[in-house]
Amino acid sequence: MSPRSFHRIVLALALSCCAQQCLAGETPATQPPAVAYWPFDGDLGDATGRGNDAYVAAPQFAEGQRGSALKLGGVATAAPDGVDLRLAPGLRLDCWVKLAELPPGGQEILVKRNEYLLRVNPASEGGQFSFFVYLDGWEPRVQSKVVPQVGTWYHVAAGWDGKVLSLEANGDRAQRERAGQPAATDKPLCFGPGVGILDEVRIDNPNAKSSGVAYWPFDGDLRDQSGHGHDGVAEGAKFSPGRVEQALRGGEPVVVANSPDLQLAPGIRLDCRVYFDKVPPGIQNLVRKEGEYMLRVNPPNEGSNFSFFVNLSGWEPRVQIKRPVQAGVWYRVIARWDGSALTLHVNGEKSRLVRGGLPHVTDNPVTIGGPDLRIDELRLENPRLPVVQVRELSQEHTLLRVGVRETLTALVQNLGAEAGEVSAGLTLPPEVRCLGDAVQPLGTLTTGDTKTIQWQVQADRESAGVAEVRLTCQGAPPVTSRRRLAFFPSDDAPAAVAVRMRPPHRAGATTYYVDSLLGNNASAGTSPDAPWRDFTNVNGKTLGPGEKLLIKRGSVINQELSVSARGTADNWAQIGAYGTGPRPTIRRNWDIDDRCALVRNPDYLHISSLVVCYAGKGLVVHYQQGGHTGLLIEDCIAHHIEGLYRPNANGIPEWRDRNGAEGEGLHRSAGIMLSGVPSKDAVIRDCEVFQNSWGYYFANGEGLIVDRVYCHDNYVLNTSPHPALVGVRRSYLQNSIFDAPGFHASAGTMGIMVVDPQGLIIRNCTFRNQPDSGSYDEGGIDFEAAGNGCLIDHCTFQNNAGPAIEVLGLKGPQARNLEIADTRFLANNTARKHGPAEVYIWGWGRSPNAEVCCSTGSIHDNGYVTLPG
Repeated sequence: MSPRSFHRIVLALALSCCAQQCLAGETPATQPPAVAYWPFDGDLGDATGRGNDAYVAAPQFAEGQRGSALKLGGVATAAPDGVDLRLAPGLRLDCWVKLAELPPGGQEILVKRNEYLLRVNPASEGGQFSFFVYLDGWEPRVQSKVVPQVGTWYHVAAGWDGKVLSLEANGDRAQRERAGQPAATDKPLCFGPGVGILDEVRIDNPNAKSSGVAYWPFDGDLRDQSGHGHDGVAEGAKFSPGRVEQALRGGEPVVVANSPDLQLAPGIRLDCRVYFDKVPPGIQNLVRKEGEYMLRVNPPNEGSNFSFFVNLSGWEPRVQIKRPVQAGVWYRVIARWDGSALTLHVNGEKSRLVRGGLPHVTDNPVTIGGPDLRIDELRLENPRLPVVQVRELSQEHTLLRVGVRETLTALVQNLGAEAGEVSAGLTLPPEVRCLGDAVQPLGTLTTGDTKTIQWQVQADRESAGVAEVRLTCQGAPPVTSRRRLAFFPSDDAPAAVAVRMRPPHRAGATTYYVDSLLGNNASAGTSPDAPWRDFTNVNGKTLGPGEKLLIKRGSVINQELSVSARGTADNWAQIGAYGTGPRPTIRRNWDIDDRCALVRNPDYLHISSLVVCYAGKGLVVHYQQGGHTGLLIEDCIAHHIEGLYRPNANGIPEWRDRNGAEGEGLHRSAGIMLSGVPSKDAVIRDCEVFQNSWGYYFANGEGLIVDRVYCHDNYVLNTSPHPALVGVRRSYLQNSIFDAPGFHASAGTMGIMVVDPQGLIIRNCTFRNQPDSGSYDEGGIDFEAAGNGCLIDHCTFQNNAGPAIEVLGLKGPQARNLEIADTRFLANNTARKHGPAEVYIWGWGRSPNAEVCCSTGSIHDNGYVTLPG
């Protein structure tokens, strides 16, 4: 052990003891060692020597409370799950934190999902520090009186002794009774995400339970330290310094005799540390049970990367990490199969693949290790419990309508040990009623048994809430499956009214005026005769009910507009134009880090008659917390918004390693963008977008209507894939034209990409002239992944280089309940991208995967003019 490592361990022990003394009043001598300590002194290593290192791409550090500290960002830093970090009575967290912002929605500091959470509450809940443990639910919490301020260091310590929650923030102490039985998860411990600095994080967990059916630390021998007797055998086994004490080194694989404990079953999990003396020249198995499961490094011709397989009547598809292995690096590798999906974590990189089915067991032994590598701290967990799952939850019709009785059908299967007293309970959103018994008994399910159950439901008003099916049985924790149910009105008349709305503006509120030619920032700015010259005086303001920001027509402003709005349903706020002449223009410097406008968290805001151009990002509306409603964007033009797609894809040397303006977390060059958490009732109408990387990008909207938008000629080399609708619910895309809306991108181009739509009507739209640039796809509509309940109605697809419509299943399930009706297909797939198909359905993998290739629906009453052949 190096002197530096020894010093860090001693320091961790001392600090841990001090933390316990401060929080619980006990003497340092009574305290066991800390299980993890991250000083963040230039790295993310665990200084206790127990190997609980954290990971994030390109970590950043700043001056800390002691030495350097971790600078939090938009992506959480994570320490992979381990027995040391799981919730148990006696858990104590200790850290220093300094916030750089106070987000309205609060900020997570330390969180292990469904186990424990230390955070700053949302402003609506008081903004204090609070601490939770998950005991079949998060509440009640304990919270301090301290409301953190920007730029101030806070010493925060939190704990749970099995009966009481404790929290201390800069000396302010609070307690709350909280008893119950924790349930371990395999979720990582996350630091952040957020905006601020985190330092000196320590965890004490003296009662953490050792878990697993086998545990080989390889500290000089091949014994199983779990107490289950799965000792290994290998002639001439060698050991050398490992990531935690000693490790198994090279030589012939260790052989462990077969046992039911070691056989493939849902819930199996492998966790180990691996080090390579050189990159393996061929397949290198790390852990293998022939005919059942295999953790390995692929051969060079397949990428030299980590992969994990389970044999379910065949080995493929596998889950794998993209990055190839390197010699001289310690890797933390965690592989798991839960019965429905494979997951693989390697040094913070995660990959997941849907993979379901029944395992087939053998009497083959487990083999561990091989030449030119070290393997350390191998733990195998395999609870072999009943694993009752909802394999499918389907609806009767493509679109759900208010007032119409609907049948929900669930397919329940047991993939694990025999399950007794199984029952399924349905919980619905408040707008939806169950017309029979919500709870249905299923009796006993043996391994592999399936049962089909149905419920009749009916919505009283439109909604996009979540339905839950909760499965309970003897001997296993409850399992919940969720599905969003998007109920449209009984007909589409309300949408026709909404798209023609004229927002009300009452007189009497303040109007701010900007004139780039005749304005003066020293003026009052509240009349056309005394306008401001630019946005300096208005940036940072929140427009209240009826307040307006009007920009003189003919103005050209090279400055980002940054505002919010709090209009009301009967008195909207407004950003628009005044005077005569061409629309006012926000024209930037044609730089990737420029943005034209950022509007945060608006309610009832009307944006009209603007041009945004020559920037990395155009008009961005970003929601940081939920509950916001009411947005109308009309008569706007966005052009020459370009550069942001995949890292450095633009190929411009001056833009290398630059990710665009910060503040909304999406690296997309979209002419118009809605981003962040879900919002409701936005209308985008009568707009034009061209010569952009992404024509537009609308995410997470409920009740979104896109009407009469002309998206065309987005010819940007390397970075112009398509416009996109992501996670929209109960929404409409209608009366719009997509004419060469994408051009060239490494992962493919389409007329529009649709991801996880939950109730979407695409009506009376034209998709044409998607060019052949040598990219993938090059068609009309791409249903990229997931989603349910989509109608394509009275649309036209013409002269696209690829298929008119693609339904893809990459690693996640395809969209279900897709209906294509009364639509014209006119000579598409001119480049024969996928054979002659007009509608192309494709699933990823070397062999079909029914969990991914699961699209359903109908294609009827359409017209086709196909190409010869």
